[in-house]
Amino acid sequence: MGKVMGIVGRTLVGLVGLGGAAAVVGRVVLERRMAGEIDGLLADGQPAGSATVSEADLGRLPEPVRRWLRYSQVVGTPPPTTVRLRQKGDFQLEGRGWTPYQAEQYFTTTPPGFLWKASFRIAPLISIVGRDQYRHGEASIKMRVLSLVPVANKTGGGLNQGDLLRYLGELQWFPAGALADYLGWEQLEADSARATMDYGGVTASMTFRFGAEGRLLEERAVRYNDARGGNESWVSRNDADGEFGGIRVPVAGEARWEYDSGPAPYIRWRVTDVEQDRRSATERHVHGGGRTTRAWRPPTQPCARDGRWHAGRRAGRPGAGRRRPPSRVGWTRVPSPGTGVG
Repeated sequence: MGKVMGIVGRTLVGLVGLGGAAAVVGRVVLERRMAGEIDGLLADGQPAGSATVSEADLGRLPEPVRRWLRYSQVVGTPPPTTVRLRQKGDFQLEGRGWTPYQAEQYFTTTPPGFLWKASFRIAPLISIVGRDQYRHGEASIKMRVLSLVPVANKTGGGLNQGDLLRYLGELQWFPAGALADYLGWEQLEADSARATMDYGGVTASMTFRFGAEGRLLEERAVRYNDARGGNESWVSRNDADGEFGGIRVPVAGEARWEYDSGPAPYIRWRVTDVEQDRRSATERHVHGGGRTTRAWRPPTQPCARDGRWHAGRRAGRPGAGRRRPPSRVGWTRVPSPGTGVG
């Protein structure tokens, strides 16, 4: 995205003359095109080999990864074929500082793939809209100002490695994906393990670090950086956890590049909705037809463990503490202890 901003400045003047009507038509056309791409991606999804995740399935994983999956509460649940999430936050655009964004992301687990559809508001009434897609082992990114003028249109090359690692890191939102056949795991320390993914002619690895209770704290990799045209050290930090449909996942965090000159954070994200096994981009969810949650409200009594605040169920509800598919749960931010991982 860093290179995008240099092009944006040279195109805005010409866009003013196009008028609002052209921008509206362009957005409609772009949205329809992306909806078709999402439907194509979701159609690729194939059911997982087992009906539910069992303790026996966890047996081939390193102990820290087993601890993570138990903490995530996936044992006894069906592994998802597709996943959709919504997120919002701030993105660091070169020359503009932190810019608010909103996004929807769709995943398939077998085969691995995703499409991240995002909108960045760079000025009043002016947005960059587009998507980052990883499908059949090939990555592509397309972005447009006001949905009309292309400012990014790239496919393949180093992007394939970068998006493979992106997919690997985003297993955090569907932890049962850690059991996929295209992944290999090895334990590094008592609190860490390395995942290696081999798919589409690309092989890459990522290190996952966990808390004592199994909470996923951090991910590290050497990942392709398109703005610099090469591989760089990359870190993703998780700041808070919450539950969607009974599955516990990270709901807030930050990712950064680690350059010789120092850390360079580029995204601060918050997940607001997760839905599993969605059939199309335009499908409306019917309660009971899938596993989903809606917008979250702050918890009345968050729970603290090891001096850190974590997601907690709302207090005062009948049956609090019983395992059930919640429609709303809460989350709280974890204040950074200054260690670079919190």
